Amino acid sequence: MYGISVGPGDPELMTLKAVRLIEKCSVIAAPLTAGKKHLALDIASQVCDMSNKQIMFIESQMNENRVQRQCEHMRAAETIADHLEKGENTALLNIGDISVYSTFSYIADRISQMGYEYEMCAGVTSFCAAAAELKIPLVQDKQPLIVIPSEPDTQSEALLHTAGTKVLMKKARSALRILSGTDIYAAENCGLKNQKIYTGADSIPDNCGYFTVIISKQKREDT
Repeated sequence: MYGISVGPGDPELMTLKAVRLIEKCSVIAAPLTAGKKHLALDIASQVCDMSNKQIMFIESQMNENRVQRQCEHMRAAETIADHLEKGENTALLNIGDISVYSTFSYIADRISQMGYEYEMCAGVTSFCAAAAELKIPLVQDKQPLIVIPSEPDTQSEALLHTAGTKVLMKKARSALRILSGTDIYAAENCGLKNQKIYTGADSIPDNCGYFTVIISKQKREDT
């Protein structure tokens, strides 16, 4: 099994290696998210010829129920294992980078336990792509980079008070009250046709979408 990073949305951000490995695989496993959307497949299809591929969809609903998530991961692993057992290389597509909060990592654990091999193909993260669109550096000199994957809880909220650049994924807009006094930027649906860029906390709408990345940096006069 190959875990293939397809980047955040712009198909031109897919790596040459990602394209090569997809072309090598006869089976493509595509995550099916809420609303029966298959964004990762849509991105890859703009670069790779999928006409002779066997496409299978796996559930990836971002379910908050841990038991249900584990069941989804096991079902996906078992389905992929059926193809691996037949000697069919399978590419599991992943939005952004395969090593950053990806469903792939959980499925890969189960695939490995079943005795099959897997490889990981690195890609562009959403927050790196967002920084490029915003034309800002994420970090400079010895500044740390702190990535918070969702709405801050008690533990992660403490990180918002530390020095460095903060990246908040999945429209964590509630954190803005804590981040006052910093330069705030955001990118919604980065790399997609409906991409939106925001500069300043007041410009970020309350109803921004799931694929919204917020970046908080020290004000320039303090650096």
